[in-house]
Amino acid sequence: MSHLVLEGLTKQYGSQTVLDRIDLSVEKGKLVCLLGPSGCGKTTTLRLVAGFMEPSAGKVSVGGRVLSQPGSALPPERRGMSMIFQSYALWPHMTIFDNVAYGLTLRKLANSEIEGRVKKMLGAVRLDHLADRYPGELSGGQQQRVALARALVVEPEILLLDEPLSNLDAALREEMRFEVRRLHDEFRYTTVYVTHDQAEAMTAADTIVVMNQGRIEQAGAPEEIYSHPRTGFVANFLGGANILQGRAVDAQRLDIGAGVLRCAEPAFVAGRGGALSIRFHEINVLSREAPDTLPARVTRQTFLGSTRDLSLALADGTPLRASAPPDLAIPADARVWVALPPDRCRPVTV
Repeated sequence: MSHLVLEGLTKQYGSQTVLDRIDLSVEKGKLVCLLGPSGCGKTTTLRLVAGFMEPSAGKVSVGGRVLSQPGSALPPERRGMSMIFQSYALWPHMTIFDNVAYGLTLRKLANSEIEGRVKKMLGAVRLDHLADRYPGELSGGQQQRVALARALVVEPEILLLDEPLSNLDAALREEMRFEVRRLHDEFRYTTVYVTHDQAEAMTAADTIVVMNQGRIEQAGAPEEIYSHPRTGFVANFLGGANILQGRAVDAQRLDIGAGVLRCAEPAFVAGRGGALSIRFHEINVLSREAPDTLPARVTRQTFLGSTRDLSLALADGTPLRASAPPDLAIPADARVWVALPPDRCRPVTV
């Protein structure tokens, strides 16, 4: 059953629409990632859910109760939500214990209950041995764990996270992706997580909501979104893909100029324009011609450790990117042939 519901949620500033009729339902206990580039509307959505701003149209409901609609918005402190920002916002003059206990102290709980709940939460985030330290004495990853503990200890109805890992270095970001998911699995709070990082979304989310220009492009489970993108934007933003356009020969074949490609899924209309996507690692690069291949020229190759990134040009100049094994060292200007398997060519709208 849906717990958090956004219906026709819209936000405008004068004539500019930054959020355009968003419809989204989040089941209780699920973690939903709003994923997209800067300016796509994901943080605006989060702030509307939190109550930091009022919608221009539509409404926000939790458990069937309307929290926000034009002209009426319940203030943030009465929504039963916790929010974690990019900056962590820890009190530098308070110990880790006191930072985590702060929300419980405001609620005037008994000291014994505060102590028990804080100790339990610090144990959950594996920081119980640092309870007497101050934020400035902790690493970035440890500070982020404190922020998570402080948000969770008050037992919010909904947890909101706004780019929570963006200030961490690459290694810590990777570690904390799994930590966020581990804590979610342990406490099962309904969570809305904003990020522009596809790896964060793939690691943490039950559902990914891909946003673009104030609208939802596609929503679904990580594997579904990755394997079956509906639009060129989704295919390219989530994982990187070649988007090839042309004219349909029939329901499954697309003439892209350099040759005719076939999709396993019938989706085209003969004689009309169409587009397909194929991910870099799904293209097979061969040193000699074979059936159902297209000739290409290597324009650049980059060694990335576990793979080589190849930039190619088809016979008519159409650019193509492919991933190849690290031991496949093909020099620039070399002639190759590429196979684009039909079951990896996915029809998309552009």
